[in-house]
Amino acid sequence: MKETENFKKTLIKVFVSIFLLALIFYKIDKRLFIESIKGIDFFYLPIILSFIILNYVVSSLRWRKLLSIFDGTEHVKLFTLVKLYFIGAFFNNFLPTSIGGDVYKAFRLGRYIKDHSKAFAATFMERFSGVVILSLFATYGLIGVFKIYGFLMFFGFWVAIFVFFKVIDKLSLKIRKLKEFSDALKVYKGQKGVLIYAFITSIFVQVFSILTQHFIFVSLGFPIPLGFSFFAFPVIILASFFIPSQNSFGVQDALYGLLFLQVGVSLEGAISASIVYHLIRLLVSLLGGVFYAIEK
Repeated sequence: MKETENFKKTLIKVFVSIFLLALIFYKIDKRLFIESIKGIDFFYLPIILSFIILNYVVSSLRWRKLLSIFDGTEHVKLFTLVKLYFIGAFFNNFLPTSIGGDVYKAFRLGRYIKDHSKAFAATFMERFSGVVILSLFATYGLIGVFKIYGFLMFFGFWVAIFVFFKVIDKLSLKIRKLKEFSDALKVYKGQKGVLIYAFITSIFVQVFSILTQHFIFVSLGFPIPLGFSFFAFPVIILASFFIPSQNSFGVQDALYGLLFLQVGVSLEGAISASIVYHLIRLLVSLLGGVFYAIEK
């Protein structure tokens, strides 16, 4: 029954991605789209790749700090977590959500430290701290673009977080494995220094993510205002978390086309930037495939 339900959810996400992509490519001028991609300046490629790699390394530092509060994790090296981060990115290409890679990372880390509850707690907090900072980055953009609906989305996000923790508390009274996970999460209540570190590094992670996408536009000959990048990209990233899709395909592209028309980028130019971003992320994630193959 559970497998059938998961299969249905996956089908919905794949359908949303395919439908949005089909609609987008029906509307755009294919010739202008191809010309936009052909006009890429490869001088910016090392800069873009550097920001993605820095994103993964700083995220791994955050993960390592959150893991360090638990006994028996002293032997976990930063490079081990960086490899798992790349492998998680590789799996995101095939799994129905960007969280799927996190599940794999947590599972492999749990086997490595011989404690899945601690591994899932640290991995959850690593992702959670990032999403909290992302939501704060996106607040201005959400309200600016969607007005009252944006405010409701932001308010709904925090309500969902509150409900999530309440549900975990309730279910942990009945499910032993969930209680172990809940108990591991509660350890962070007394770790203010670790949490502050996680939130500060999350700011850098979001800045790297924004700059990655900003310089893709620049490389294609669209020098969009940097301030607008900090306005638009957090909204796109946050929306891609919650709108069902296959690794943000379709959703990201549609939002690129919607938002960047406001700063004079043609629909074809915005979609070309989105596709290039997809391709570069795929290229970088292939290193995770190499790490996975070596481990196997």
